Amino acid sequence: EKVQTFSAMSALVNTSMLLLSCLSFSLVTVFDSQTSVDGVSEIRSVLVPVSRICSILIMMAYCAYIFFQLVTHREAMAEDAGPENGNDEQEDEEPALSIGTAIAVMLLTTFLVAFSSELLVSSLEGVVEKAHISQHFIGIILLPIVGNACEHASAVRFAILDKPGLSIGIAVGSSTQISLFVVPFSVLVGWIIDSPMDLNFGSLNTTVMSISVIVVLSVVVDGTANWLQGYLLISGYLIIAVLYWHLPNKLPEEI
Repeated sequence: EKVQTFSAMSALVNTSMLLLSCLSFSLVTVFDSQTSVDGVSEIRSVLVPVSRICSILIMMAYCAYIFFQLVTHREAMAEDAGPENGNDEQEDEEPALSIGTAIAVMLLTTFLVAFSSELLVSSLEGVVEKAHISQHFIGIILLPIVGNACEHASAVRFAILDKPGLSIGIAVGSSTQISLFVVPFSVLVGWIIDSPMDLNFGSLNTTVMSISVIVVLSVVVDGTANWLQGYLLISGYLIIAVLYWHLPNKLPEEI
């Protein structure tokens, strides 16, 4: 029977961090719904400071996660090289780029991605009108598939090479970076440039995210993987895709 094994510790740490972000988003969303009787202006005056404080706490938790991963528990979190890849082969490998070249390539790539994103966002309205596709489906299903195509290909490649730990690290690790660093960092940047942002993603999006993290946690908790678990994850993703496909563009504010 084909069963792949991986380090459950790394997967559990990542999913625990995701659960922390889900806790913050859910509580902020519920907080917004509970204080909506006093008017929009008062809500914003309370919700935005709450979101900023929660963002600071989330980013501090992310910094603690980085310190845990790279300093105190580096060996425990590191992926084993495996019997086929010895230490001698790894020591002989030399980096293809220097540090300066890598930073320059990263900055150039960031600029190109930002420019392409602006063009993409500006063209979405026309696509929604002509193709009659829900903007929620495009933003939550299609764009992540295209934008993370390289990560998806790498995760599948490592899974084929019988390295599920790396696959899970790529898939779950990127979600951890977005939810615990990019989202709260955006809120804090909005604070700096005087553009109020909050962590209220709506009850539907927050529920989908929270349940998805719980499903992933139930899959990786035992440190093993098989084809049935993968099929269940794909089925869950398709259910979410069907939901957002039929979701109308104009929704009530509480959704």
